[in-house]
Order: sequence, then C-alpha cells, then structure tokens
Amino acid sequence: MLAALVRNASGVPVQCHWQSLQLAPPSDLQKLSTYGTVIDNFSMITPRSPLQHAAREDHLIRAADLELPPYTLVHAEKAGLLERVCPGVYLGSKIPRHPLAEVAGWTLRQPAAVGGLLTAAVYHHLTDAFEGRTWLFVPIGASPPRSRMATLRVIQTAPAWVDPTCDAENGIQHLQVHGVEVRITGPDRTVLDLWRFPKHIPEEYALDALRRRCHAPDFHTPTFARLAQRLGIWRRIQPVLQGMMR
Repeated sequence: MLAALVRNASGVPVQCHWQSLQLAPPSDLQKLSTYGTVIDNFSMITPRSPLQHAAREDHLIRAADLELPPYTLVHAEKAGLLERVCPGVYLGSKIPRHPLAEVAGWTLRQPAAVGGLLTAAVYHHLTDAFEGRTWLFVPIGASPPRSRMATLRVIQTAPAWVDPTCDAENGIQHLQVHGVEVRITGPDRTVLDLWRFPKHIPEEYALDALRRRCHAPDFHTPTFARLAQRLGIWRRIQPVLQGMMR
C-alpha cells in the first residue's frame, strides 16, 4: 500500500496510507515512490469521500457510522482533518467546538448518561471553578463509560433521578450538541446536586453556586423548593438560602 506524508494543521508531516484517508488515486499514482510524497493540503481527498463530507458537517463522527475501520479516523486526526472528542468519537477540525461536546461524545457511548455537577455548573455559569474532567450521572445498573485516556468522572445515582420520562420533574434539560441530543441538569438541579454530593464537591463551590443561582433574574423560589423537596435536600439547604436572600 502506498504511503504519503500529509502535513497537518501545524505544518508537521504525518505519514498516512492513501486508503486510510480516502484519497482519490491520481492519474500518475503508479509513478509515486512507495516511500510516499508530500502533500501540502487535502486536495487529493475526494469531495465525495464520506470522511471528507463528515468533517464539514456539525455532527460527531464515529467510524462505524461511516462504515470505515477505526484507524481511518485516527490517521485523519493526525493529519489535522479531525479532532478527537472522546475515545472513538471525532469532530471536524474546522467545526467550532461546543462546550458540551464531550458530554455529547459520551452520550453516544452511553445514552443513559446525563451531564451534571461541575460540568453543568461551568456551563450554567454557576462557578468559576475548573471542572477538570467531564462529570456524568449514570443510573445504577447501567454500564458506566470508562476510559484510561480521557478525564472522566461518573457518578452512579438512583435511576429515578435520571429517568428520561421524568426529566421535566427532575430538572434535566435537553440540548442539541453536534447532532446529538444531550441531557444535562438545569441550573436549579445543578445547584442542588452540588449540595447532595459533598464527598465529591467542595463546600465553597456549592455555596457559590447557590448564591449565584438565587440572585439570577430567572430564579423562582417555589420551583426551586419543590425540586429540592423531591430530591430530599430542602431541609438542609432552606436555612442557607433564606440567609442569602435577606
């Protein structure tokens, strides 16, 4: 199989195989050295190539969806055509990356996952803390996603609190992220969860999130209180909330 050195976005030559990048065989392909040649752009990737087309779309990409071997996407990432979102999931390198792209990628791997805790707090501007990893809720009994390479924190919780048929009652929102329907805890639920998991979340983060939330223009105390009672956290959080709202 003929090899080629393809320059990535940084101008660094990366060795790839012609077939793995879906390259169109040029008319003089037989004349090329088996040691390869240097290509300064992707002009030799066919416009009809499924990988080239997918890289231009605002959708997450998996090898199985394109009926390609996994190493094809690995080579395309090295060549600068794709960016890895999480293991086995990619996005076109020229597509603006959504803040919840990693949640979307893990959702493809585990549809029951819900983005929450610090990931949701950062997204809803409830904290200035660095999330450090992607935080997900997964119902007890479901297989939690795992990775030795990606920074991931999975919290297994009672299925009732992440039941998709009760998302409105449980304070869970739905968003479209790179073609994937992502579930993420809303602002009220996020604040309450920060208080519900003190072993995982520092107290100062929970206090700051509650302070920001109760002073937000869309904050509605009765709605917040109902959700807190549903989650069994109202008695603990009520006196703190009352003190902040005086």
